[in-house]
Amino acid sequence: MIPMPHLAAGFLALAVMSAPDIDTSDCANISGQYKTAVSKVVEALRGYERCIATNDQHNECAAEIQALDNAHDNFVDAVDDAKDCK
Repeated sequence: MIPMPHLAAGFLALAVMSAPDIDTSDCANISGQYKTAVSKVVEALRGYERCIATNDQHNECAAEIQALDNAHDNFVDAVDDAKDCK
């Protein structure tokens, strides 16, 4: 059995080694990526809105909803990255 102090030291070392090393230039880039991701979501949402408004009761907006889904995935990634800069 591993003594408790050694186990705790191991967990502490693992936590320190896996902590992200974010500097201010990375955060500036991440901020720009976040703003771009927001713009892409809004743009894709408007495209989907136009599609569903003009398709006369047909379901032909698969490309637009896929673009919105992709934009949202990028947004989620940007939010996750931005959390490291706070």
